Amino acid sequence: MSFYYVRRFEEDLDFIWERFKKRLEEAGFLLIGERIPVAIVEREDGIIADYHVLFICDKELVAELVKIDANIGALLPCTGFGYRREDGNYLGVTLPSVAWRIAGERVAELMKPMEKRVIAIIDSL
Repeated sequence: MSFYYVRRFEEDLDFIWERFKKRLEEAGFLLIGERIPVAIVEREDGIIADYHVLFICDKELVAELVKIDANIGALLPCTGFGYRREDGNYLGVTLPSVAWRIAGERVAELMKPMEKRVIAIIDSL
C-alpha cells in the first residue's frame, strides 16, 4: 500500500506549486510552512531537483483529532511535495489515512475526507 499520491505535470514546477498552494488556501487549508528547494539528488533513474515541501493543516480536523488523542500533534502536519525530474514535474501528498494508522483506525478514518480533498486539488491543476 502506497503512503503517498503523486502526479506528473508538464507545466513548470514553480507554476504548478504556486497554483497548488493557492487552491489549498481557497479550500480552507492552513499552510504552516514551506521549504524550497530541500535537495538535489542523483539517482540511478535520474536527477531529482528542487524538492519542495509544504506543511498542510486542516484546523477543524485537528480539533476532532485532539479529542481522540491529545498527543496527535506528533503526526501533524500533512505534507505536500513537489520535484523536478528529466521526465517532468511531480506534485504529491502523503496519504494520512495510511501514514497515520499508527494512531489508530479512528484517526485514519477521520483523515480520509481531508485526503480526498487534497487529491482532488492536485487532480484539478
